[in-house]
Amino acid sequence: MRKLRQISVKQSRSVVMWQVSEQLAPLLPDFPYHYKDAMFLWKWVDYIIFDGMHRGVIENIVFLEVKSGVSQLNKNEKMIKDAVIAGKLRYDVWRI
Repeated sequence: MRKLRQISVKQSRSVVMWQVSEQLAPLLPDFPYHYKDAMFLWKWVDYIIFDGMHRGVIENIVFLEVKSGVSQLNKNEKMIKDAVIAGKLRYDVWRI
């Protein structure tokens, strides 16, 4: 039981550390976009990048998923990627 608890704690720490590193990604020196253009979402897509927003001219809107090592996109992430590539995007305003 003690060994299982140690494994559980180690895995939990690993998950928390990855979540923190995802949020800090725009501050890393090799982040490919300006940190002010990055909007953190976390669920399904890690960031939406409004590329150029900090200069007042948006050149691209990028859906960015942060991965480490050899990790792969999950099913939902693949569906989002495919929808973006297929151009299945729109902009809505919902008024209440």
